[in-house]
Amino acid sequence: MNDVGLRARKMARTRDQIAEAAIHLFVERGYEATTLEEVADRADVHKRTLLRYFPTKAHLVLHQQYAAIEQFGEAIAARGETSVMDLWTAHVVRHARDMMRRGRFANMRKIARSEPSLESAYLSIQATYQALIGAGLREDLAGRPDADIIAPVAAAALVGGNYSVSAGIFAREAYDELEAAVLEVIRLVREKLLDGRGG
Repeated sequence: MNDVGLRARKMARTRDQIAEAAIHLFVERGYEATTLEEVADRADVHKRTLLRYFPTKAHLVLHQQYAAIEQFGEAIAARGETSVMDLWTAHVVRHARDMMRRGRFANMRKIARSEPSLESAYLSIQATYQALIGAGLREDLAGRPDADIIAPVAAAALVGGNYSVSAGIFAREAYDELEAAVLEVIRLVREKLLDGRGG
């Protein structure tokens, strides 16, 4: 059992090491100009190892986004009495702080804008967040006659608002503004849509 945990941690470290090397190269050289061979060299792994974890360059760009949505889904599944709004707040604050710390190396939106397949993947990720939040809000708002309308609208406002304000911040490279901006989106949704109830 201990060997299994050790192996899983080693695999996670290798995956993160490869993704981090890729991000640095994409920022430094550009997405199109960077080859998988160069990423493997920078990460100090064989190309076959890289391809086991990331079959395409797009997977390298979206690694952190997919990991984040997986973490959020797990948190929703194990939430007990914790409201979805509290889970979402903790989630976006944690990731905003990480992005603020990483600065331009967290700015995958710039790459996504240049690649149509990446932009559509971003939209799919946003739709998944919206579905998770909407379902959770319906549970949290159970008993309210407007729950079936308010829950999806609030979920769309949370996810769309987060996406929009962070896109503007990334475009300006004003990373230190990110946490306050995403918290303001949450405050507005709570006050204007949820009216202080359900989270």
